[in-house]
Amino acid sequence: MPAGIFRGTFIASRGTASAGDLTIRATEPPGAGMDLVCHYNAHSYVARDHHRIPVSSLKTGEPLEILADHQPGSYACYASMVRVIDPELEKLAEERARHSKDQNAGYRTLFFTPRGDRAVAGLVVRLTERFLTLRNTTGETTIALRPDTRYVDDGKRAAQADLRVNTHVYVRAGKRIDGVVEAYQVMWGEILNVR
Repeated sequence: MPAGIFRGTFIASRGTASAGDLTIRATEPPGAGMDLVCHYNAHSYVARDHHRIPVSSLKTGEPLEILADHQPGSYACYASMVRVIDPELEKLAEERARHSKDQNAGYRTLFFTPRGDRAVAGLVVRLTERFLTLRNTTGETTIALRPDTRYVDDGKRAAQADLRVNTHVYVRAGKRIDGVVEAYQVMWGEILNVR
């Protein structure tokens, strides 16, 4: 049994409360239809209804989900977590998730913008399809533009083509895993007087 998450029905266990082997018949890929054997020990977490249980209380035919891994220096399957699945609760959770997804689909696609962890403001001195260079009091900063970067002009949605050199902008940005700072939102326009 390779490492990963496996689902199946419990067939049998062999061993003691502190160590032994579990056998399940896999019901989902990978390994669907195969009998898979996984070792457990006192550190394996076995649960039903969010409560820890002994391996001996598992019943033949119960649906299980196993988080399988390999212990250091061994290629044998090790069950780090075993959870008894309640099919009715799973069905209800899937239905709730589907309903929530359908209900919020339009909202998410319309308004989702990554927040980023920094704000940069300055004067646009260079602009290409992929990069934006700003000048401010600390010098020049180059920011990568994403395909989904949002542009806002005077509070209204705009296109990248509407942005011009010598425009003062405010940029919400974040750093990628490779260290490149990328723009999530570029805004410019008049500042309103509050009365």
